[in-house]
Amino acid sequence: MNALFGGGRRLWAFANAGANEILKRLVAHATFSVACVALIGAGLFQLTRPLDDALGAWRAQVLQRGTTGSVVVVELDTRSLRAIGEWPWPREIFAQAVDKLREAGADMVAFDVDFSARSTPGDDEALRRAFAGYQGNVVLPSFVQRNGVEENSPLASLSADSLVASVNVPIDADGRTRRYNRGFERNGQYRASMASVLAGEPYGATGQFLIDYGIRAGDIDRLRFIDVLNGAFEAANVRGKIVLIGASALELGDEFSTPMQPTLPGVYVHALAYESLAQGRALVSVNPNVMLAFVLIVFWLLWPRRISADMRAMLVRHGLVLLLALLAPVAAQAIWPVSVDTGLLLLAQALCVVATVQRELAYRAAELSRQREAHLTHIAFHDPETELPNRRALLASLEEMLSRQGERKAVVIAVGVDRAATLRSAIGHTHFNRLVAVLANRLQEEFRLLAHQLSPSTLGAIALVEDEAALLVALGRQKRDGFDTHADIDGQTIEVGMRVGAAVFEEGDSAEGLLEKATRALDHARAQNRRSVLFNAAEVVDPGLQLALVSDIGKGIARGDFSLVYQAKADARSGRVVGAEALLRWTHPVHGAIPPDRFVPTAEKTGAIVELTRWVLVKAIDDQAWLRAIGGENVISVNVSARALADWAFCAEAIERIKQARASLCLEITETAIIEDPAAAIAAIAKFREAGVRISIDDYGAGLSSLSYLRQIDADELKLDKGLISELRINARDRLILKSTIDLAHGLGMSVVSEGVEDEATRALLADLGCDCVQGYLVSRPVPLAEFARLCVKGRIDESGARTDGDLGDAAA
Repeated sequence: MNALFGGGRRLWAFANAGANEILKRLVAHATFSVACVALIGAGLFQLTRPLDDALGAWRAQVLQRGTTGSVVVVELDTRSLRAIGEWPWPREIFAQAVDKLREAGADMVAFDVDFSARSTPGDDEALRRAFAGYQGNVVLPSFVQRNGVEENSPLASLSADSLVASVNVPIDADGRTRRYNRGFERNGQYRASMASVLAGEPYGATGQFLIDYGIRAGDIDRLRFIDVLNGAFEAANVRGKIVLIGASALELGDEFSTPMQPTLPGVYVHALAYESLAQGRALVSVNPNVMLAFVLIVFWLLWPRRISADMRAMLVRHGLVLLLALLAPVAAQAIWPVSVDTGLLLLAQALCVVATVQRELAYRAAELSRQREAHLTHIAFHDPETELPNRRALLASLEEMLSRQGERKAVVIAVGVDRAATLRSAIGHTHFNRLVAVLANRLQEEFRLLAHQLSPSTLGAIALVEDEAALLVALGRQKRDGFDTHADIDGQTIEVGMRVGAAVFEEGDSAEGLLEKATRALDHARAQNRRSVLFNAAEVVDPGLQLALVSDIGKGIARGDFSLVYQAKADARSGRVVGAEALLRWTHPVHGAIPPDRFVPTAEKTGAIVELTRWVLVKAIDDQAWLRAIGGENVISVNVSARALADWAFCAEAIERIKQARASLCLEITETAIIEDPAAAIAAIAKFREAGVRISIDDYGAGLSSLSYLRQIDADELKLDKGLISELRINARDRLILKSTIDLAHGLGMSVVSEGVEDEATRALLADLGCDCVQGYLVSRPVPLAEFARLCVKGRIDESGARTDGDLGDAAA
């Protein structure tokens, strides 16, 4: 019986201890959560702003610095008011001061004085003449009234020869001025701030920055207005400098409160803002969300984890954090134009100190930390919405697989959902995530592949294969529709198309590299509209090469990496060489020969195509001059892109160069270039035609050819795409279409050139249909200038493609 009661007491004690432990953990969790919420609330609602402002003012006191000396403030002070004797002053007074400053060599004069109301006609005219004499180097103020509706702007007659800048200064909730506008848009118009204009900030710059009040306002050079008016100043004091004229007299009321001074004239606020920009000291606050995240991390690190806390270690730790919170922002602001607010960090530290002192919370904090770590680990290896293993998990599994693959080879498969954005918009994010989970389940069930989520619309998997057949099975190629499937989501059947990219392990591949190959193969499948692609380095575009194309085109022009080759055009009947098309080639010092279809689209996207076209034009003109010198009189065709055609400066330069060289060029313009901006293209073509430059419509028939463009464009030549003649010999319908196209071009006064002609039979058929010229391998492959010159001398080709002096038609017969 005693033994029975003794066992019951031990069981009760154990249960009681367990309950207490559970209660402690619950309390610890609640305390940590409340503290985090308090920090987040303080961060979101900027409850630590007074502390941050005080620390900011302290940093400004510590980090004092001088001025650039490039701005001089001319004060409308009490002495000047008394000397002139009235206010507002006649504008003739300001006109005289402007003239004095201009004569002294001031670079720019800016006013923080309202000129929105009319004065006497004589005074206004005098001030206008003074501003006009400065040739746009006068800046006048505008400001939006406190109601946010009305804006005081200088008179139109005064601002016609001047710049206009906003002098509105934002004021914080405590009444102090800390921030300054770069500029703003209002009613669809952009207005730069005074400091931005003076500092030459880019047009369109908006947003705010913190004025660096560490720049000593007392170091700013200053003059009294009356001294300037009387010429009682040294011209050297303003020569080459910016002069900012504004009120400093208390009775004029243009005063602001700043972190460093109880009152500071507004003209000095603008001057300090200019100095901040000019010195690269326009302070930027750290993103509050980033700072909040950092504070939460530090808070988590400082939160006590054990009941028996090491007080000495705690004091050292918190001492270091305190030094970091106080000194790191000073060091950062001394090096970079950044203002780091650490009030929230100090609040977090205070909360941690309180929690550390409360020893009973230590154990619960440690338990919470372990739970948090486990949760973070799960998040690190799983997608938070679908709960599928993520990219990091796939890489970890792939690393392990590569270490044990043996005779079999590892393959990485990337499966992408077609029309993912459309599907997501149609069914919503929640249902789309369920759809992805269904697709992952299908990979598991039908292909025995554990799916990982690489991105919201891309799944990945890994497998070991022994032969090509097994790889084909893994890719799903045994079915015509590949991975196409459907899924039922809330009673709705959704058809889903999939594309597959795969990469097989090769010697030297890392897990990251192999996964990258698979995703590149998937990207290539999407770009080429293919269901599946197995990675092939020769086929799939190399991102490194694409990066080189973006950055090296300009360098390649300077290095001489580019060259021209010429593909001859011949008369369709006689075979006589009548011209050539200049084709661009690029031999990269690292990547070797890069095909035009790789670098030309990139040049189009980046705008480098204009510079490339300019180089081609100059080179073609020089080459034609050389041909003329040896007796060759042939028209050279140069391709012009849509971007170049829309560049009026380029068009004017091209016309001038062609005129000066008396070059005989034909500019080939694609329908695509015309379609992108018809008005600009047609206008540019008209300018070229007026200058006597021949125009050819290139690649006609390659896209959605429009008869309206043939009607609108006054071209000399219509160049048929090779796709129109590929089945010419076997397709009567193609011959009929081509015949009507040729007749239409002739009726519009254009000659017709057919490209891609590779055999004599096609040439003869084109001649019978009325085509004027042919271009293609039958005539000549693209060759260097010297070889093209020899072809011009020989003059003709026979049906086998050999140059001859006989008639092409006779030879064919």
